[in-house]
Parts: sequence; C-alpha cells; structure tokens
Amino acid sequence: MTHPSALTRRVLAALAAVALTAAGLTSAGAASAAPDHATLVKEVPSTASPDIMDGTVDAIYDAGTKIIAVGDFTRVQNRNSDVDITRNYVLAFDKATGTVDTAFAPTVDNEVYAVVAGPTAGTVFIAGKFNTVNGVTRRKVALLTVATGAVVTSFAGPAFNGLVNDVALVGGRLLVGGIFTTAGNTNPRGGLASLNASTGAVDGYLTTTLTEHHNYDGVSGANAGVGASKLAVSPDGRQLVVIGNFKKADGVTHDQIVKLDLAATAATVADWNTSRYTPRCAWWAFDSYLRDVTYAPDSSYFVVVTTGAPNAGTLCDAAARWEAAATGTELQPTWADYSGGDTFLSVGISEQAVYVGGHFRWLNNSFGGDSAQAGAVGRPSIAALDPRSGLPLSWNPGRHPRGIGASELLVTPSGIWVGSDTSWIGNFQYRRERIAFFPLTGGAAPHPTTTAGLPGKVYRAGVPAPTNVLHRVNAGGALVASADSGPDWAGDDDGNPSPYHNAGSSTAGFAPVGSVDATVPAGTPAALYADERWDGGGDPEMRWQFPVPAGTEVQVRLYLANRYDGTSAAGSRVFDVSLDGTLVLDDLDLSGTVGHNVGTMRSFTIVSDGSVDIDFGHVVENPLVDGIEIVKTGPPPAGTGNEVEVRPYDGATTVGATSPVSNPDNTAWSTARGGFWVGGTLFYGMNGALWRRTFDGATFGPPNLVDPYHDAYWDAVETDSGPAGQTYAGVTTNFYAEIPNVSGMFYSAGRLWYTLAGQGGLHWRWFSPDSGVAGAEKFTAAGVTGLADAGGIFLAGNTLYKVNRSTGELSSTDWAGGTPTGPFTVRSGPAVDGTDWRARTLFVGP
Repeated sequence: MTHPSALTRRVLAALAAVALTAAGLTSAGAASAAPDHATLVKEVPSTASPDIMDGTVDAIYDAGTKIIAVGDFTRVQNRNSDVDITRNYVLAFDKATGTVDTAFAPTVDNEVYAVVAGPTAGTVFIAGKFNTVNGVTRRKVALLTVATGAVVTSFAGPAFNGLVNDVALVGGRLLVGGIFTTAGNTNPRGGLASLNASTGAVDGYLTTTLTEHHNYDGVSGANAGVGASKLAVSPDGRQLVVIGNFKKADGVTHDQIVKLDLAATAATVADWNTSRYTPRCAWWAFDSYLRDVTYAPDSSYFVVVTTGAPNAGTLCDAAARWEAAATGTELQPTWADYSGGDTFLSVGISEQAVYVGGHFRWLNNSFGGDSAQAGAVGRPSIAALDPRSGLPLSWNPGRHPRGIGASELLVTPSGIWVGSDTSWIGNFQYRRERIAFFPLTGGAAPHPTTTAGLPGKVYRAGVPAPTNVLHRVNAGGALVASADSGPDWAGDDDGNPSPYHNAGSSTAGFAPVGSVDATVPAGTPAALYADERWDGGGDPEMRWQFPVPAGTEVQVRLYLANRYDGTSAAGSRVFDVSLDGTLVLDDLDLSGTVGHNVGTMRSFTIVSDGSVDIDFGHVVENPLVDGIEIVKTGPPPAGTGNEVEVRPYDGATTVGATSPVSNPDNTAWSTARGGFWVGGTLFYGMNGALWRRTFDGATFGPPNLVDPYHDAYWDAVETDSGPAGQTYAGVTTNFYAEIPNVSGMFYSAGRLWYTLAGQGGLHWRWFSPDSGVAGAEKFTAAGVTGLADAGGIFLAGNTLYKVNRSTGELSSTDWAGGTPTGPFTVRSGPAVDGTDWRARTLFVGP
C-alpha cells in the first residue's frame, strides 16, 4: 500500500558518492572504492548508532571515523540515554561507538536531502532546502568541515532558485540535480548543473535541460516540480543516471530517466532510452514515481526502484535491473521484482546483493494488489535481492512497524546503513531509532551458483525400473504417458513424426475409443486408439523399421482399431501386415473381425536380425496402425526404479561405464520430477514441491522442503496494512503446481529452465539457489519446439542436452543467448552405443 503522506517526504539519498582524485573529470578516472563484500551483512543490527527521535533520515555519509546523517529530524539521543540533543537536519556520530559528536553541530535553517564527500579530505557537501548554514548564506548547497561542521568559505555556490535534491562529486566537479531553472541569476539550468567543487562556480560541463511533467497535463493528476530527484554516478566515473519528474531531456523524450556519458569536457545524453517508465502509475498521487537509483560496484548495471501502486505491465512498485552497456531506444530491464502494490524507496548494491528498502510487505509478488499472491515472499520493508535474478535472498531481518519506509540504504566496506522514519528492526525486536547499521562481520555468504560441466559426470536418479520394453510408439499421435513402469509411448504426430517409419503416410484423430477387447494388455493407455497413422498410397507401402540387437527374441505388438465411420462395414477396410518379410496378417478386416470402434492388439514373436521391419500392404481401402510395442521375451532384470547411477561423459561420443551411487535413505527417486545441481546442492521436484539436499558426488544430505514463501518468525505478524488480520505470510509459487508434469530441469545464470511432459516448449523462471525462491512469472523461450519427448535436460557450457523419454537416446544442440540454436543431434543411446539415459532426475554434478 502506498501512503499519500509519503509524498511530502524527501526520501532522496545520495547512495554511492564517487570521488575521483583527478583535478578535472576524465572518462577513465580512478574508480571509487568498492565495498568488496564477500558475504551478506549480518541480520542483527549493531548497537553503535544513536537514537534519532523524530523525522526521517534521508541520506547517510561515511566520513571515516564518523557517520553523518541528514534529513528532517531535530532531536537525537545517545543510546541508553533519555537526554535530547538538538540537531536540526544534520548530525554526526562516532562510527565505532554510536556516540553523538558534540563538536560537529552546524546550524542549518531547513531540511537536508543529500550528503557526499567534499573535494578535499575532511570536508563534506550537504544539499537540500536550506538557505543558510551557521548564519552564512548558502542557497541549497554548502561545503562543511567534517570536524566541526563549519562552513568552508572558499566554496560559495550559486543561488539555486529551487530545491537541490541530490549531488555527486566526480573529479573536480560537483554534479547537482533538483527542481530549479537557474543556478545563479545569469545561469539558466533545467534541473541539472555542475559546479567547480572547490569554488562553487557554475561551469558548462552539465547543461542538460529537463522539461515537462511526467504525469501532470495541466488539468489532471498530481502536480509536482519538474527536475531531477536522484543522481547515480557509475563507480568508474563514466556514466550518470538521472531520475525525476521530467518527460524530456534536451527536448528528446526520456520519461523520468535519462543516462548521460561523462566525458572529459562535457556530459552528453547517452544512446540509452526506455519507454518502460512512460505509463502513469497512481496518476492522482504521483507526478513521478521513480524513487532511487544506484550502480553496482563494478559499474556493469544499475537498479531503479519505484512507487506507484500495482499496474499490470508497468514497472510501478518494482525494483528493476538495467545493464549499463546497453544502447538503444526501447531497452528492457534484465529483471524486475514487484511488491504487489507497495513502495520501494531506496536501493544499495554490494558484490553479493541488491539491498532494497521501502514500505513493502512482500517481494516476488507479480500478481499481487495489496495482498500476497502466488510466489509472494514476506520481506517487511528491507530485503536483499539476488543480483542475477532479482529474487529475494534468504536475508530477512525485516523492520516492523514499517512506517513510511526505509528511505536510505548506504553500502560501505564494513556493512550497510539504513535510514528511515521508524524505531525498530525486526518485529519490535531491536530498537534502532531511524538509523541502523548491519555489519558485514558475522554475515553469511549467499549460496554458490557454480554449476558442473563436461567432460564430467552425469547422474541419473530414479533410473527406470528394469523393463523388457524396447520400443513404444503412439502411431499418429502425441506422446502418451506410460500407465505402468515401462517407458512412455513416443509421439508420432505431424509436427514430430517418428523416425522409425518412411514418408508418405498420414495421421488422423478421433474421439475416445468405444471399447477394447481382451487382447489388449492391462495398463495399455486407451489414448493410443484416439489417433492413427494410415497409408493412403501404395508405392511405397507404409514401412516401420526398429533397431533391435541381432539375436534378440522379441514380441511385436500391433495396436489396431477401425475408427473411420466410412469403413465401419465388414470388408470395407482390408490390409496385410508382414514382419521381416513374412506375412503375419493376411487380409485383416478389423470391422469384420473385432467390430468398428473397438481397440484390439495382435502380437508376434520373432528373433531380430538387427532390425524389426513391419510392412503394411493395401487390399481394400487403406492400412492403419494405432500403436506399436516391441518387448523382449523372458523375465525383466531386478530393480526398483529408485536407483541412482553416475557415468562419466565427455559431452560428445565417449560414454564411460555406469557406477551405482548410494541411496541409503531409500529416497523414492522414481517419483522425482527433474532436478539440477548448483553450488553443492541438488534441487529436485517431488510430490508437487521442490526439495533440496547437499550432494558431493557420493553422499546425499537430508532432504529439505523448499518453502521460502513461509517464515515461522514473520508469518504470524500482522502487517498493519490491508484487511484486518493480514500477515506477512507469502503464498507458494504456482511453479509447484507444474512440478508433477516436469520432465527435466536445469539452472543457468539465475534461471530455472524446465520442460513439461507432452509440451514442445522450453520454459523458465527466475530462481535463487540461496533462498530457493522461484519467480512468480513463467516465461517461454520464443520459437523453441520439439521438446515434447524430453525425459531429462541439462546444460553444459554452450551445449543443451535432452533425453528422449521413449527411446533413451541422448541428443544435443548448440545453446546461445538462452535459446537452443539448431536441431538436436543424437549423441548416444540404446541403438547407438547401448546406453540408456532415461531417469526421473538427470543432472551434471561433481
């Protein structure tokens, strides 16, 4: 829920100030120090912070031994003290102890929105709504000493005629953004300007003019000042992203967001544009709904967060990642995480996480509207997102009550600072009045995302129970799932014809068959008789050829039914069938012998000469067949279907010998549905849910249900928003409803890819191995078909592999850009090298 009262708050933090050491800006200036985080921050906040007793903390600066906070507050207390200390809009405290700095006490006459490093050591810039500092006129921007807060008199900036919302130090210049049209009486500027960082003199480096309201049309909608609200400079000093209430930059449409290239002599609008922030969001409440932006430490991407109320197809109430190197006019975010109607206010990025703050109750809530819907994960007000997928990581300290929200997030080498308007971290657990610090020390590393490759080892869990069935085909129709412990009936429809018959025949579909006779084995799917392959020509006749090792005695079963009403009378359809050149069905008349619309089966035992050849011949009308099954005679080998095996594989043609892997807890792998190994953990589907367990190549850890959508601590806590009794409990992902039909899975670069039985497409969702959260939204790879027969898939490098669930063959194709790029080529299989690749869970592992 977005509260209108938040509109009057200035939640405009300077998240990652960049201080280049060169005297002037250069395009390849020295980068600012990266936080260099190897872990997430600790979930328990430090006690080394004071209690700010009113207002909101809008920006925080790490000044070395001190922390400087700014906002609209007026009072502060030392921890464990009830003595008010007056600090209007700006204060400093000792970083090690949290004790308020009595020496640093500037007098500022109005709110401060931003604070960043000054041009020399021991100085700091502040910017905001003020006009005087320590009784000296400083219109919206001032340079202070860190020691005492005294004004550095050598810096005298221009008199901006409106608010300065944010500033950024880049080399020897201070970049300024706000709601102003002049920077001094003689310097027209439209929301952006640049100053000499030492003197305050306006220069001509940044002159891009921001114009027009995003939303307000002069008649309707919320009406706010036009200009910049936040600036984000890439740590390498090459790019600047500006967000705010504007529609155009230098007369060209750049709705609410524009990116500039920072060259040596001028900042120019970059070849970067998107229309994703063009739609209106809660137009009656917000003229602009972008709230914060910051870059990753390596400058490769930036993240924008928004408010705006739920609005399908937009980026309202969302965090979105944008690639810094992208160019073009209709750019799209890499990912977006939606709150389902709650405001994001702040973002800060480390090497391990995208930290976000605001007023949200849930994340991964794409389908929510002031309530949790499928996939929603409870995250009260603060969260850490997986940089690859945008999904919530396991880190979940929360802050309740949420108030207006967490308005500032500052990532430093030692942790993250959170500024807000409320008093608690956790559910009234840790009292941290309006400012809190989460130290890096004691934090946990997120789950690794490393995957195994080839040459390497391929594991099969849930190896099919031994069967004598060598081939099954649903002639003329789609794949039909097995109704027994044997393999599925391979599809043979127009889109994916069986490779075992010649060309020239056709397919037909019918309603369910009326009945089957006693010749049909128990467990045979009736769906076999709902379609057929028929041969309309006599030259050549329909022929099927199945590879079967020479000397193998097999039973050939032909499933037949006369379904076409035009041949329902006896004698209206008559045909012959030969096996390996021997006539076995002479003048077969289905309607005359078993009746029209009745399924039947004919079986014959032969010894293979290396290929089982089945020939159909015309007599009257056209021959047909509904299904073919080839089964070895004799008892099947022993096995349960729960076995686990591993075999080495070079990724091409060399397949090593199979070895067993211990299954000491007798996991029912025969009921599993796909799986993948990532960072030491095997994830797999089973019983309509996702499970995880450690696996080192020899030993499985205990299984654990993956249920990040519920949290024992937060599920019972009422949100104090929405309907009475609403809690932070999430809702299980809709992916779990698909798991019973999953036929294969793999993980790659933040995505869980999967196939579904009988469907030719390749689907994916964002996925975080750390939390186990699966993305609420399902995506399908464009143009990908031919995977209806998949009985396992895995990715190794730039090659995608699939197993044919009917034949056990392993095929591969090239993989590029998240898509298979060509047809599959058979690499291995029972008829190629005697290797059967089928399994319920197939994965490359350690």
